[in-house]
Amino acid sequence: MGSPVEEKFEVIRMNDPTLQVEGMTCTGCEQRLGVALRRLDGVREAQANHETGEVRERFDGSTTDEAAVKERVVVAGYEVVGTEETP
Repeated sequence: MGSPVEEKFEVIRMNDPTLQVEGMTCTGCEQRLGVALRRLDGVREAQANHETGEVRERFDGSTTDEAAVKERVVVAGYEVVGTEETP
């Protein structure tokens, strides 16, 4: 058992992959996808860019995972065509 100070803090494992997404055509798509991702438990940030087809997000790996993020993209009406891990 750790000290009382150690027990008050939990380790959050943040992940921040960049997804390549097809189907976004405008800023409305960017906003729609960003909102959909931010509504997923554990997602702290999400930004989409229709010009580059990139979606960058940060999520708590102890709460959600990349598969859930990708599923949310698909449910929102877009296609994930690639993933790049941010170092």
